[in-house]
Amino acid sequence: MKKLLVLTDFSPNAAHAEAAALRYSAKLGWGIVLYHTLPFIPLIPSDTAGPYVTETTSMLFADARERLSREADHLKKLAGSVPHYHPDIELKNGEGTLSDVIEEISGQREIEMVIMGGRSDSALEHLLTGSDTAAVIRKAVKPVLILPTGAEQYIPQYVVFATDFNTADLPAIDFLIDLSETLGFHLDVVHVVQSNEVAADIVPEVTFSKFLAQRGLSCTQIPGKNVHKGLHEYCRAHHANVLAMTHGHHSLISRLFSQSESLTAITDKQSAVLVFPPAFNKSV
Repeated sequence: MKKLLVLTDFSPNAAHAEAAALRYSAKLGWGIVLYHTLPFIPLIPSDTAGPYVTETTSMLFADARERLSREADHLKKLAGSVPHYHPDIELKNGEGTLSDVIEEISGQREIEMVIMGGRSDSALEHLLTGSDTAAVIRKAVKPVLILPTGAEQYIPQYVVFATDFNTADLPAIDFLIDLSETLGFHLDVVHVVQSNEVAADIVPEVTFSKFLAQRGLSCTQIPGKNVHKGLHEYCRAHHANVLAMTHGHHSLISRLFSQSESLTAITDKQSAVLVFPPAFNKSV
């Protein structure tokens, strides 16, 4: 069975993302892996401290397991409102930071997508400034959906994919096309044309356009002084629920990281961001 990997730290932000994951699970027919990781506790080289550390670690894992069970019970109650839906929820504990564990856990064959909560600010601002989130999108193997607390928990109706005509965007678009066939959202591919942008090589754009045409899609060119503002205004004008993009050495997100001006959130607090990490291209 295909599954959603749902990361939780038991915060209200995580609970918001869990409820959204439940709706995705019901619509897609996928299971849920509810995952929590504990910080690594090093063993202290002492005759007296060793048993204490071992006992503390065991207690922390037992507590996390109990809290995961409570989260799962809550989700099953929520699922009761969905006719003929009985969620398959697997509970997993890990040890270490998300940066340490995300590659292995997201690389498992049955995992199709990662879902995690964001802070109360915008999802992209959280993406660029939150250390855990940044680590997840760098090292995850599957697409990562980041939901800020203000984002809708319902299935998206309109998804915007922002491209810079990179080849890494191609498998990401195919993934979204497959997803849209089940979820029923409209997929809109866009490129922000900055006022000072000069295309030295048009081959990538031409190749990309042919790829889209074969799939019945086209790319909308958005004029804008900067990528931030252009995407923000477009998403807001079209009531986009999700902004999607790839993350790699030459990707749009890398360009956003390198911007010298102060960060402007691309999406507002009601929108989510779906990021395709560098390893995704190798996993498909």
